[in-house]
Amino acid sequence: MCGITLILSDIPNRSIVSDALVRMGAVQGHRGPDDQGTLVEAVSPNVALGLGNQRLAIQDLSTHGHQPMESPCGRYVIVFNGEVYNFRELAKELDADPILSISDSDTAVALAALARWGEEAFSRFNGMWALAFYDRKRKRLLISRDRLGIKPLYWCRMDGSLYFASEIKTLLAVAPRKFDVEEDVVARYLFQSLTDTSAKTFFKGIEAVPAGSYIDLTLDRHIPGSLQFQAFWRHPYERGVRPEAAYQPDPNELWNLLVDSVGIRLRSDVPVGILLSGGLDSSAMLAAAKTYAGSRLTALSVVSDDPRSNEEPYIDLMVSHAGCDVVKVHIDANPQMLLGELERACWFSDEPVGGFSAVAHRLMMEQARAKGLTVLLTGQGSDEQLGGYNKYLYFYLMDCVRRGHWLKGAATAARFGFRGTVFREFTFEEARRYLPWLRQRGVRDYAGPALEHCTVADTGMAGSYAEREYLDVCRYSVPMLLHYEDRMSMSHSREIRVPFLDYRIVEYLVRVPVEQKLNQGWTKWILRQAIAGQVPEAIRWRKDKKGFNIPEKEWARSDFRNAFMARFSDDMLAGRLGLVRPAAVRHLYERWLAGDRSAAYKTVFSIYCLEIWLEAFTVYLNLEK
Repeated sequence: MCGITLILSDIPNRSIVSDALVRMGAVQGHRGPDDQGTLVEAVSPNVALGLGNQRLAIQDLSTHGHQPMESPCGRYVIVFNGEVYNFRELAKELDADPILSISDSDTAVALAALARWGEEAFSRFNGMWALAFYDRKRKRLLISRDRLGIKPLYWCRMDGSLYFASEIKTLLAVAPRKFDVEEDVVARYLFQSLTDTSAKTFFKGIEAVPAGSYIDLTLDRHIPGSLQFQAFWRHPYERGVRPEAAYQPDPNELWNLLVDSVGIRLRSDVPVGILLSGGLDSSAMLAAAKTYAGSRLTALSVVSDDPRSNEEPYIDLMVSHAGCDVVKVHIDANPQMLLGELERACWFSDEPVGGFSAVAHRLMMEQARAKGLTVLLTGQGSDEQLGGYNKYLYFYLMDCVRRGHWLKGAATAARFGFRGTVFREFTFEEARRYLPWLRQRGVRDYAGPALEHCTVADTGMAGSYAEREYLDVCRYSVPMLLHYEDRMSMSHSREIRVPFLDYRIVEYLVRVPVEQKLNQGWTKWILRQAIAGQVPEAIRWRKDKKGFNIPEKEWARSDFRNAFMARFSDDMLAGRLGLVRPAAVRHLYERWLAGDRSAAYKTVFSIYCLEIWLEAFTVYLNLEK
């Protein structure tokens, strides 16, 4: 895990490019505190190339893992952020390639693979990455991001030059101008609690490199006028793969895939831990990890004194079952401290966060650092592929109605009603995120004129249940979760790995019929079957779903009340930009405090957090309309 920077300058002055790389590296130094390196050279009379790296040593802790990494012949150079988990298997294919003599790290394997196979190497990698690979002889530059965009990479054009970096703030540090706020992105955040739904960011003119893509640039003459990214991988749904109604999946196959996915993600020269919530996904990961002899793991968990949020009994049960250590972070010990940490979370995230779960995640990473745990496994991506969220039952029932499968839908609803697993957790506030007619209620009251004509995401049913799962994996849910987990973990120089997003699991679960995910009144049916005998039955058959829950609504009514009202003043920065109407925002908050169900806490929090983000990045934004 590292940070990378890249500059293609139309001013072939090495000292200017070198200075910019140093400044960029300083901004994202938290991503790689173990080593830093730069390389600058003129590749033509009109183009200078600069590559930078901030290294967090995971594989091969010696200085041989230094980046930018060059091949022994001097022809090839790479800067790499992430992990190629199957690097040992690829090394065998590459045989006695001299590049492998440089280092025992996966970066050396990636360099050798790209030198031999070019862009075809991306399809051979099982991992997460953002990288730049340069062939000096051909003056060819490859830039790529992993299949699901687990590792970040952003770019922008400034004064004729191209800049790439792992974090947005890194680009801001060398920008010769201020940026406008991207209003469509703000609208999706305020109206739908969504971020990272497209290549656009909150800063107009700064975009994310698309997931599962690469770009092949020839630098013999000029910097390209436009960037055309090419997909090396597309989600199976995009390729026409659909659930197979007659397919009867073997739960053991899913278990074996998960065990192997976890196993290769345990490959590390530094200690590994697991984020344990006490739920199905994290417990399954811990159980899979324990199948590997000699793997001594530590679990990290968030606990609360609020019985509605606390999962400590399940955490203790799984820890006892696995025989591992656990580090607990008591999230509600000091709510005011958490409120103060929200500003730091927004700074490291480069965007407003979705809730205090981001703060809790960052506090866990602080504890991981204190305990010497550099690598952490997380269960993100399971819910979106296995019907884990409550919304998926409603999407399935809507799909049945649309297709005329009334009896099937009624029978499924009856089973879930009898089981008491989903309907009891229905909330009006969550429903409004997915039903446009509910979402629009009250929006015009607080939204400012700048958002009147913005476009929002279609978070409704979509064309089918299968399409809705795909959209959550690639646009709505997973990208947002990956963003905050990466930034919060890297703020403390910790690496997050995501076993459920192994592309083999993604491609397997797309084929599984929804009836094997929502079955007998249970969500995640096939996973529950797969982990039989691997986790305690009390966890395998849990009816509720909490995750890392934080009692933030209660705090917003009491501990945070004065702070919220102070932010919602007439001189709000969001009001100055025409994004909200301050008086209406205050009224919205007062209605929510009074118990008005048409006023949503998510909206109140999003407006508050947007204001914090605007203040944190004031120096980089155009705030005058």
